[in-house]
Amino acid sequence: MKKWLVAASLVSLCSFAQAESGVFLGLSMQLGGNISARDIGLTAKVVSSNREDRAVLGGGINVYPFGSGPTRVGLDVGAGYQGSRFGAMVGYDLLLGRPTLNAGYVNTSNR
Repeated sequence: MKKWLVAASLVSLCSFAQAESGVFLGLSMQLGGNISARDIGLTAKVVSSNREDRAVLGGGINVYPFGSGPTRVGLDVGAGYQGSRFGAMVGYDLLLGRPTLNAGYVNTSNR
């Protein structure tokens, strides 16, 4: 229960970090151990800013379609960098207890 509370708190704080938060959609990979197809999944996150060329904080959900049982869904928080429509993040999955690497599309603005 505490993991869900911590994750929900961090995700909700991300929206207060900047006036406009962004959305991150992409691929996620669990790190550590022997990496296989079960460790690659899809991710959706809320990031702290929608501005280009910024360091960001974020949190969201990971879905691992080739995982088995309870390891198919994860909830992670992390930090990263976003350029023009692309972002990369390193984080920690609170449900699965493993570090993650994420890359994908971010709805950025150059204002």
